Amino acid sequence: MKITPETKTLAAIFQTSSDNRYVIPVYQRNYSWKDDQIETLFDDIRNEDLGYYVGNLLINTAEGFNNVIDGQQRLTTLSIMLLALYDKLTEFNKNMEKEDPQNDEVSEARVDIKRQILNGDVVRLQLLDKDQKVWTNLVKILKNEEPGGWGRYYLYKRYKYVRNELLNDDNFATPAELLGFYKKLINIELLQIAVPDISDAYQVFASLNSKGMPLTPLDLLKNIYLSRNGELDKWNQLKEKFEKNDEEDPAKLTSFILNNFDAFETDSSSSLTKGKIVKTYEKLFKEKGADYIDVLNDRAVKYVDIANEDPEYNWNLSGLAKLDATTAYPLLLNLLVNKENYELSEAQINSILTDLIKLFVLRNIALTPKASNLRSALNGLRKSISENSWKSDELVENIHTTVKKIQPKWEAVKVALQDGIYDKNKKTTRFILIALERKNGTFFNKANPDSLDDYDANNGNLRWSIEHIIPQGSNLSDEWKDVLSPDDRDRATEVQTQNVHRLGNLTLTPYNSEMGNKSFSLKKDFKVKDSLVGLSLETYLNDSIDKTKSIFGIDELNARQDLLVEEVKKLFLIP
Repeated sequence: MKITPETKTLAAIFQTSSDNRYVIPVYQRNYSWKDDQIETLFDDIRNEDLGYYVGNLLINTAEGFNNVIDGQQRLTTLSIMLLALYDKLTEFNKNMEKEDPQNDEVSEARVDIKRQILNGDVVRLQLLDKDQKVWTNLVKILKNEEPGGWGRYYLYKRYKYVRNELLNDDNFATPAELLGFYKKLINIELLQIAVPDISDAYQVFASLNSKGMPLTPLDLLKNIYLSRNGELDKWNQLKEKFEKNDEEDPAKLTSFILNNFDAFETDSSSSLTKGKIVKTYEKLFKEKGADYIDVLNDRAVKYVDIANEDPEYNWNLSGLAKLDATTAYPLLLNLLVNKENYELSEAQINSILTDLIKLFVLRNIALTPKASNLRSALNGLRKSISENSWKSDELVENIHTTVKKIQPKWEAVKVALQDGIYDKNKKTTRFILIALERKNGTFFNKANPDSLDDYDANNGNLRWSIEHIIPQGSNLSDEWKDVLSPDDRDRATEVQTQNVHRLGNLTLTPYNSEMGNKSFSLKKDFKVKDSLVGLSLETYLNDSIDKTKSIFGIDELNARQDLLVEEVKKLFLIP
């Protein structure tokens, strides 16, 4: 097997003087990174030193192309960032005076980016089917044309997120700041591993993704601790707190190490990055001694409570953990460790948790504020608690005031709900539906205990799952096509795509697989052992469906959407 590993910068991968092309093979999956994953990479590039290593790129070099076996998501994201940078630089360029000393630098960067994305008129990154159509449409920006008509497609939305949220004026107010990020972006490093035969490529892929991993920051941190006369047993005690089924979870331990620093060891509201773990903790162990491991072990107990994997979608730590709320972990860790010093009761902790859950539910709907801004605000709050010596009711009230201030505006939440929620964040959707049911419903009682968080003993799945009233599958029946687009069946799939993931189309049921793509009437009348268990099951979520109608079309969906959106406002908007 001939393997050719080579460390390359992004500029070298998309070398402007070459005809390099990277092709996503047809057997790969479409682009799927979410906004939070993109933002994490963006922030790492922005905050780490020049030449930051972002991962591997495994390619098969047969047939004159670089077929991407591993690294598609990252390479596509980096290309999106380049295109968004071009657009932002163009905006600056239009408003710059000719004599501006940075005018030439901006113009040169725009020319380079265009050649990095395009080889002549051909895009260097060849994506799959619809992704490729959207990408080809987007790169019209490089020809001063306006891309359009693809706004509802996934790749287009991710581009808009990078362009409008990550590269906005708040983050980059001047051309110099933007050029600084561009310099870091094109100098990020990837380990490109080239294999001529596809079977060899998959052997390498399997090896890279097996348990035989290279040294991590945690391995180096362990070495630093032991070199200061640390006890191996105490390090293992820390590691064991983050094991699951006797298997290590280095990602969760790394998360604790990062959040511990943000919670206790810095006066700044900015966060520690993975690339700086080793140097930062080397300094900490030098200052505090090997006994600092005892502090870490004590704090880790609280962190495991915060980042738990309990099944409950409720107003507690378990519920918050379902909401991708990691940006709140430093604040929570600080509060729980210092609970007695802050004179906080369980009721006060629960009040803080309620505010944070409301914040993250709304944030996950509206996708604003950005994760980095949210982390900075909450880390700043943790800093203010320390500086002002807030305690008890005063501390709770100041957290409430801050969280209320940074929650997204209701109009932004409402607009986002119209666009859909299930496809953005399934766990947040489930939390909302369960919260609405528990607040308004009477189906569960002493004789019929709440089972919304229970798992089926036979298959290990949640007993209650999210049901799409209008089916989400691609094989729509003619009956559903006539309901969704009575004048033109060919448009039914488009109407379905635009509406299927909206709140007004969702409910909870223990019989999701049984109802599937059935008609609305059959879903209403679905029975098990002569008992109605379909949409006629008397839960609050089902009661909000107008079952006097023989169909459930867009008008019916809109009416239910309005009702449920108002309930979401009552339940989650912090007054």
